Amino acid sequence: MAESISFTADGEKRSSTFLTGTSMEALNLGTYDFSKMKTFVNNTVAGSRWISHQYHLAKHNGDGVVPGIPGIVYAYDMYYASTFEKDGTMQSLAVQSEFGQELIVSDDVTTVTPIGGRASMGMDPFGNVTQTSYCMDDSCDKIAQTNDYYVTDLETGETSVFTFLRRTLTRVDKTTWMSELEQALNDFNIPSSDAPFTTIPGFDGPNFIKPFDPTSEDPPECYNLICPTEDFWAQRDPALGMSPYIEPDGVLTGLFIAIVTVLSITIACVIFYYIFKRGVEARERRVKEAVLKSIAKSMNITTSKALSPSDLEHMFNKIDADGNGNLSKAEVKGLVEEEGVANMSDKDYDVLFSSIDVDENGTVDFIEFCAFFTSIPMGEVTKEDDKFHEA
Repeated sequence: MAESISFTADGEKRSSTFLTGTSMEALNLGTYDFSKMKTFVNNTVAGSRWISHQYHLAKHNGDGVVPGIPGIVYAYDMYYASTFEKDGTMQSLAVQSEFGQELIVSDDVTTVTPIGGRASMGMDPFGNVTQTSYCMDDSCDKIAQTNDYYVTDLETGETSVFTFLRRTLTRVDKTTWMSELEQALNDFNIPSSDAPFTTIPGFDGPNFIKPFDPTSEDPPECYNLICPTEDFWAQRDPALGMSPYIEPDGVLTGLFIAIVTVLSITIACVIFYYIFKRGVEARERRVKEAVLKSIAKSMNITTSKALSPSDLEHMFNKIDADGNGNLSKAEVKGLVEEEGVANMSDKDYDVLFSSIDVDENGTVDFIEFCAFFTSIPMGEVTKEDDKFHEA
């Protein structure tokens, strides 16, 4: 809702104005006050469609020779449709300003474009009025509007500002909107359609009576009685066509997508298995080298030395602390920790034994020990000190 103030091109309030195109001045029928108009707007957004229903009320000043002349009601239904442009522009479809008038899609397209996420500017469907709207708060509960009305001189072809208007719209709920509209219709002396002002011909038409019963629960869907049909909207509404920014329908079949998905998963599994396998192998080499270094250091030899079977047996027996002919994890762990060559976790010893315990009995016998000792090329063992170095 708002109180609208109309000004002349010179900035004077239009508080005493004769109706344009009538003989009210000649007949001394008085003037209307357009400086204190009441405005009621109901905007509806439905998908790509924007509908604006508007009432603008002005009071008669009671300054004519005939008393009781009613106020005036300007009622508009305006219809816009999205253009699907990325700037959010919408274009006019039609405007309805006469009750019961046939609804026709206008050939003169006007547009409204958002500005900066908080304002909009455009021309209304009449084509000679520009309107700028600005949200005065984050929730847009208050909207400041400026309308400029232009007129073109038919003789000179020059266009100039005829009038301009200012208003601040405030968002209200439906109950408040309906009750305030009813109060304004009564305050402005606008009779119901059942009891029009008939003293002077012409003052009993739609602009001088209540457009609907304001005591009803809801206003009419279309204030001017003729509502647009789907066929009407289809003449321009892009929602019924294809937006230029929507990708075309895909052509891939379900089977093709399934095959690509399975292949992708298979390839990923192969890659992950390869990475995992390389990681396990690297860990095995690391722990094996650590044990070899510990054995070599404990026996004061180099890993490059050509060892005979008796040398290997001597190594084995030295590690086999309990002399049972098998090496346990504890015995190998004791050797490594005693020599201090490397820090190995329990998981490392599990990896070591899983790689050299061929019969998987939890211990390493002499044959498995020999196979383990020769499984790592001696040239890959890193230097430790003068007694233990790479050949």
